[in-house]
Amino acid sequence: MSEKVVLPKFDLPSERMHPAIKAVAIVGGVLVLSLAILGLGIYQRHKAQLAAEQRRDAIIAQRIAEANAVVEAAKARAAEAAAKVAAEKAKLEAAKLAAKQKADEAAAAKKAALAEDSSHHHHHAAASKSAKGKGAGAAVASKSGEDKKPAGPKRDNAAIDKLLASFK
Repeated sequence: MSEKVVLPKFDLPSERMHPAIKAVAIVGGVLVLSLAILGLGIYQRHKAQLAAEQRRDAIIAQRIAEANAVVEAAKARAAEAAAKVAAEKAKLEAAKLAAKQKADEAAAAKKAALAEDSSHHHHHAAASKSAKGKGAGAAVASKSGEDKKPAGPKRDNAAIDKLLASFK
């Protein structure tokens, strides 16, 4: 037993990985992890850009709506002003028509008064000359002179000027 037994050396595959394969696996894992982080960052940036575009579009739509509202309000004010102008024109036309009717009525009344006065004048003049003399005829003549003044209403030019100035 003095001899030593020498066993042959066999390379048996072990359950452990080769160090080069381990290094490749580690580098591959780090690469996949870094690509995942990079992809996540790109996705977050893209999502933020889409949100910013949506906010921008919402602001643009809001400003367009506000501008349209201002335009509609201006149109409403213009229509209201046009309605006021039309109403004032109608009032003015009605006033002119009423003034014309009053003038026509006054002219008719004046003609009737002149006709009545002339029939009275002839009757009274003859009676007054025979009864009282020249003094009564002068009174009748002055009375007929008063009837010749226009009986129509006076126009208020200041009110018309004020109304026209409000249109300017």
